[in-house]
Amino acid sequence: QRLRHDTEEALSCGFHILYRIDCRRRGFDYVSPTGSDMLAARVETLTADGGLDLVHRHIPPNDLARIRSAVAARTNATDQQAHDLELEYRLRGADGRVRWLRDSMRIFRADDGTLTHITGAIMEVTDTRMAAERLRVTLHSIGDAVIATDATGRITLFNPQAAALSGWSEAEALGRSAAEVVVLHQSAHHTPVRCPVDRVLNQRDAIALPDTVSLRNRHGTLIPVAERAYPILADDGRAAGAVVVLRDERAARESLTRLHESEARYRTLVESSPVGIFHFDHDLRITFINNRLAEIVDASADELIGTDLLAIADQSMMPAIRAALAGQLGRYEGPYRTAYSALDIRIGIRTAPVRDAAGNVKGGVGIVEDNTAKYEAERKLRESETRYALAMRGTNEGLWDWNPLNKELFLSSRLMALLGDPAASIRTTSDAWLSRLHPEDRDAYYTRMVSHLKGETEYFEFEFRIADHDGDYRWFRSRGVAQRDDQGKAYRMVGSIGDITARMRAQLELNNELGFSRTLVDSLPVGLCVARRDGSLTLLNQFFGRLTGLPTRQPHTLSTHDLIAPEDHALVDQRIERAFSEGIAWTETRVPAADGTLVPVHFLARRVTLYDTEQLLCIATDISERKQAEIKMRDLNRELELRVEDRTAQLAAAVTELEAFSYSVSHDLRSPLRAIDGYARIIREDYHTTFTEDAHQLFERMLAAVSRMSELIDDLLELSRVSRRPLERAPVDLSSMAGNIIAELKQRHPGRAVAASIEPGIHVVADAKLLRIAVENLLGNAWKFTAKCTSPQLRFSRQQDGDETVFCVEDNGAGFDMRYSDKLFGAFQRLHTDRDFEGTGIGLATVARIIQRHGGRVWANSEIDQGACFF
Repeated sequence: QRLRHDTEEALSCGFHILYRIDCRRRGFDYVSPTGSDMLAARVETLTADGGLDLVHRHIPPNDLARIRSAVAARTNATDQQAHDLELEYRLRGADGRVRWLRDSMRIFRADDGTLTHITGAIMEVTDTRMAAERLRVTLHSIGDAVIATDATGRITLFNPQAAALSGWSEAEALGRSAAEVVVLHQSAHHTPVRCPVDRVLNQRDAIALPDTVSLRNRHGTLIPVAERAYPILADDGRAAGAVVVLRDERAARESLTRLHESEARYRTLVESSPVGIFHFDHDLRITFINNRLAEIVDASADELIGTDLLAIADQSMMPAIRAALAGQLGRYEGPYRTAYSALDIRIGIRTAPVRDAAGNVKGGVGIVEDNTAKYEAERKLRESETRYALAMRGTNEGLWDWNPLNKELFLSSRLMALLGDPAASIRTTSDAWLSRLHPEDRDAYYTRMVSHLKGETEYFEFEFRIADHDGDYRWFRSRGVAQRDDQGKAYRMVGSIGDITARMRAQLELNNELGFSRTLVDSLPVGLCVARRDGSLTLLNQFFGRLTGLPTRQPHTLSTHDLIAPEDHALVDQRIERAFSEGIAWTETRVPAADGTLVPVHFLARRVTLYDTEQLLCIATDISERKQAEIKMRDLNRELELRVEDRTAQLAAAVTELEAFSYSVSHDLRSPLRAIDGYARIIREDYHTTFTEDAHQLFERMLAAVSRMSELIDDLLELSRVSRRPLERAPVDLSSMAGNIIAELKQRHPGRAVAASIEPGIHVVADAKLLRIAVENLLGNAWKFTAKCTSPQLRFSRQQDGDETVFCVEDNGAGFDMRYSDKLFGAFQRLHTDRDFEGTGIGLATVARIIQRHGGRVWANSEIDQGACFF
């Protein structure tokens, strides 16, 4: 009795149920107290008649039939020995919860072979079964292909993603050699790559193949993949198998943004990883430690970073640490006691070397798992969990587990992190989850889910928007599969979820860019098309469509010949060939318009590379207006030539008249003037003694008038010569010319002290003789009109006004009234009297004529008694 009491007391603290069945009375004669607690029935009730039937009613019918069949098989044995039997079945407790039990029973028989009694010990294995089932469902719902093999390299696990990627069905792949199914090639050269399973089984180390590897599926298609392979190691260190994780890299390689996000997710995974991760340098100093490892060693990360690794490592771990520093992979599985806590735990540690750019080992990295709980589990469960961890390590997706019966929903911590919630894994309801979905996505999400629950689809898969922790909507992709009972009713659903916001945004931006590009192309005021070497079109814009009436949305049905007049096909084909060979070509051709007319265009073809194929970007510019303008230009040129001939004849006649006038002035006018001057001088010399003072003054005024008239004739002749003589352009040093003129003025008027400033280095291309006449007139005027100044000054300079070079002759003399500036450059126009300043009024007209003949212009600015500036 004492032994029984102690045994029951111990059992009440554990998870075992002991029982004994009396086979003669078909009922229990003993049940431990834990059994009565599970069934909410008294021990007396269970051991009474009908107690065994009460238990049987809590076992599902198919499980009960399996138990009876197994017991019957043992009882039919011919020997009389006791037989051991171990079964797993489900039991629904009084609380309604279904538990998985492992029943280890022994069957006893009498000497005559009659079944006497059955004793057994029951242990709850619900967590073990759920973990194994979760692994199976997870591997079937994750987005990566997962393939597991045994020690001989034959496939033992082949998830649906592996089937979709490789082209082999699960039934075809199971049992085959991995080398037959996983056929890898270098993407660039298509050279075969050794099967990673063979390498992992031989090396017993994890490997990751380079990004340039492609999988050749069963149909011969090369698919770029990212691949990792891991060994499944037995307790004795032997390779019990391998796990290969393949990821379809087609989408990833098309988007650099997605790659960056993947790297960011990896960094987040390291920090929030369920395994401890640490980095150390060559001096065994800890340089990084994540939060999980800090929890394992019962210390904070800040406290450990920078400390000696021996602070968290005992001697049993050191061989693995030193292996990494020696450039090798290290491993340790076993007991561990942290220096920060007195608890004994069991850990698994993996170490690897970290090398610098030169390939030298500069430290190491380690991954630590707390295996205390797993150590007590079965070997098969440990291997399953290892496969699960290795498979999930290559993904960045959260997990969810839903009970459709009570709507309870489990969300993993990784899923919560994807939603921006720092909380750990939580349990919620499907209604709460659905309320977070974008209103536009809820109905479709619900419809897809119901369709899968009804068995209409093999998997649940949907892309949708959901509000994150901050209330912002992000895009996610969820996959899941239902777990069904014998009647096909779904009682559980497990799946994964991944953030695809970046991909959706990139797709939206791509669509917007394509739409903008199409709008831009269709808005061009020229015809634009893209053609292959054979002339077939891949793009045709609206300009061509409006001009020719051809369909722009179906360019693949057209060719360049449809855009060109038949008579010009050979010419355009020749230019297309030249563009493909030389890169660019052009010509003028004609496009048949929708109204039947031929529109002249300038056709330009440039070689471009689109989608890895050389094509031609062709631009056709309507030159109808230019052609019409050329016709008008030719007509205008003919008309202009006629006008020029007429004007030339008129000009020749005018020149002839001008020369005749000049001759008349120089000969006919000078003769009377010489006669008047001569006779007046004779009279003054012969009769001056008889002249009165008034007579002397009258004779002086008469001679002065004759002299002035002679000067006028000289100036008119000079103006005429300036207008007639041809220009002889040559380089002229204006600074030197102005200096010479000033020097001559000083020689003629030695009594004047004029301060003259001449800017050096002024050079032009002009007729030197005519330009000297103009500069001499301007500087002479400046010299003349400063005669009454106390400190006369004049300056010759240059300045830049936009694209024009402006020359300036400036003085501080008498100036003039700007109201009469319009008369300044006319012949015989004077703004001062002869008494004030002598002159004929022809000089500035000559200056203007010379400057105009050189294609320039002349103007002035002045104030009375403030000087003048001629430009």
